[in-house]
Amino acid sequence: MTPKDNSRRKFIRQNSIAGIGILTTKGNEYNIINSDKTTHDSETLLINTIGQFSLENLRNDYNKYLFDRFIPNMDKLVIDHEFGGFMCNVDIAGWKVLSTDKKAWFEGRGIWIYSFLYNKFKKDPRFLEIARKSIDLVMTLRPDDDSFWISSFDQQGKPADSVGARYGNQFGLPTSAKGDLYGNMFIAEGLAEYALASGEEQYHDIAKKIILGCMAKYDEADYAYHVNYLDPEISNVPGSRVLGHWMIFLRSVSQMLEVKPDAELESIAQRCVNAIINHHLNPHYGLLNEVLNHDFSRPVNEFENFAYLGHGIETLWMVMAEAIRKNDAALFHKTIEIFKRHVTVATDDVYGGYFRSLDHVDNNTWKVDKVLWLHEEIMIGCMMLIEHTGDIWAQQCFEKTFNYIQQKFIRPGYAFWIPGGDRQLAEHQTGRAEHYHHPRHLMLNLLSINRILERKGKTSGIFD
Repeated sequence: MTPKDNSRRKFIRQNSIAGIGILTTKGNEYNIINSDKTTHDSETLLINTIGQFSLENLRNDYNKYLFDRFIPNMDKLVIDHEFGGFMCNVDIAGWKVLSTDKKAWFEGRGIWIYSFLYNKFKKDPRFLEIARKSIDLVMTLRPDDDSFWISSFDQQGKPADSVGARYGNQFGLPTSAKGDLYGNMFIAEGLAEYALASGEEQYHDIAKKIILGCMAKYDEADYAYHVNYLDPEISNVPGSRVLGHWMIFLRSVSQMLEVKPDAELESIAQRCVNAIINHHLNPHYGLLNEVLNHDFSRPVNEFENFAYLGHGIETLWMVMAEAIRKNDAALFHKTIEIFKRHVTVATDDVYGGYFRSLDHVDNNTWKVDKVLWLHEEIMIGCMMLIEHTGDIWAQQCFEKTFNYIQQKFIRPGYAFWIPGGDRQLAEHQTGRAEHYHHPRHLMLNLLSINRILERKGKTSGIFD
């Protein structure tokens, strides 16, 4: 479906908001005056519940969603046990495969999911086999040079341009079989995690080579990426700097740096954080712009007022995770406030849930559809704040968002949670199994809950 644009009035609240502070402007700069302390003494604060949910019940729910529903249904519908890989184009209501076609995006994501499951939860050889068979499939398509992996291919790995068109029309993904930076980066993320699971170091080296090659392309002055969220006539900025690119670079290299130091990858991580916080964050209204010019100036077109809040929220929890890896308290607490602002601005105060795209800030023009992945990225960020600071705002936001997800996105009898729909989710998509954002949310938050319980309710105290 193509959601209609709509406007939300009063989207910027210029009064005190619990946990966010008073929004002020000095000249043309956006500032935050804290009105609620977000850190607590880990020796005195005990987290036994998050709103109405006990941690034990949350753990049970997350285990059920991950191990009793997601993994078995992936096995039944999505995983290609014969040729390897992931067939995500399925009817989640009717429990049937709609197409055996595959995408580089989804292969890389699936490799990461099953490798991460093996590394963090259970050394089940089936998880490694699923990841390995996908790797065997995509490696037959590996470019001889630094070109992008083909975007779309059939069940056995034959290029299929029509695959991208079908997925692109419904989910906003690339419509060309030529591939793009995201496809390569998702494959790199998957290979790096698989290397850790299998001990096959060559896949770590391949992942690093892919990342460095993508960064080299991204740094070219004429780098072209079609940002297809707005009017096609203004959706190309030569040599554009794209928030979503920094996001996937940061997440990939940060995970690799958790395993072992690497000066080249560390440099990329620093570049990403600098670009996100010091350039993409618009000083006039305190939101992250999706697209900048190559020199980080703001385009003189609609992109100057475009804040893709979904990417912004997802990116910000990744910056917080990087701050935790670096033990950088200043970055962590600065990012908390930016994260809260994005979540608050994205809130649908009428029907609940969150909007993903503020197409024009000054005109207050929105896309008002609802997507599952945004809500789950919010859940990850909230749980991160809860685990490390006990933040009250985050606990309230988590409770509200989790209730909304259970009411709107979980449908009895469906194989998977619905990926999205209209503003009230009265009409919703049923043609895709969401196999990345969804299980990532379940796994990351389950790990956080387990750690809190192991500490008997204490916060991590990392920044006390």
